[in-house]
Amino acid sequence: MFKRNFMAALLLCSLVIAGTPNVSSVVFFDYIYDFTSDANNDAGFAIKRVYFTVTDNLADNLSYKLQTDIDSNNSPKNVYLKNAKVDWKTDLGKITLGLQGMNVFSVQEKTWGYRFIEKSAMDRKKFSSSADMGIGYANKFAQNILFSILYTNGTGYKKSEDDSYKKISAQALIGQPKLSSKEGFNAGGVFTFEPYESDETVTVFGLFGGFASAALRIGGEFDMLTDSGPDVTEQIISVYTVYKLSDKLQTYGRIDIYDPNTDTDEDSENYIIAGIHYSPVTGLIIAPNLRLVTPEEGDSETFFQLNFQFKLK
Repeated sequence: MFKRNFMAALLLCSLVIAGTPNVSSVVFFDYIYDFTSDANNDAGFAIKRVYFTVTDNLADNLSYKLQTDIDSNNSPKNVYLKNAKVDWKTDLGKITLGLQGMNVFSVQEKTWGYRFIEKSAMDRKKFSSSADMGIGYANKFAQNILFSILYTNGTGYKKSEDDSYKKISAQALIGQPKLSSKEGFNAGGVFTFEPYESDETVTVFGLFGGFASAALRIGGEFDMLTDSGPDVTEQIISVYTVYKLSDKLQTYGRIDIYDPNTDTDEDSENYIIAGIHYSPVTGLIIAPNLRLVTPEEGDSETFFQLNFQFKLK
């Protein structure tokens, strides 16, 4: 692990010293208070994510991106390379080589727009890793129709490849892919196929859509993961909305309905988030919110969470 952390830091430092790339960083941290009476940890501060990103153009049609990610779940915290990719733009489309972001929930995450508050629904329930090693192809048709396909290891960016099988991920989209920063609409779908034995596979199917105006942003998605080994199908329905009150203040809400096994009754879970987003100065966001987890069976949990994002470009 030390070798991996050292190599990641050395690679980024050598690129910064060698040239004049674009360097940026983003930090997510929060404070959580658990109202559940038997909670083991009633309150506390934690760093959730620290991204350090280096990008630059090697030529008119060739660019690279390197990005580290700090894992908040381990102590001491581990540093991972999340992106180490080259984008090559050709007349036939864009080819991406290396460790790169996945296309499974990239658009949904931008429609939700609050990654620092909570992961997108598929990311939260581990329907796919957010990055993986492989090759990707993307193209745009008729100005507002986008298509991408990836051929990757399938293990994500925190694990080494452990078998000979590979993962295929496809995304089709019509409309604006970045509704968190631009007005418009989108609609599309994703599909992944990954074998892990000769006769056992994991597939993911998802549909999504969204709309954004100057003041209002809404989105929703339906996602389904099927593992043919244990013959289990998981399902997510997620709906989210954001309303802009002023240049500095927004309100947001989201509900995820998760069913870990569609063949089993009374095992689903609702996850609700509601709060405000306050940006007092450029680069800093403060977002207090309440969260409610209500399983179909068992006790509900209620949390107060104060999320922060600090961005340096």
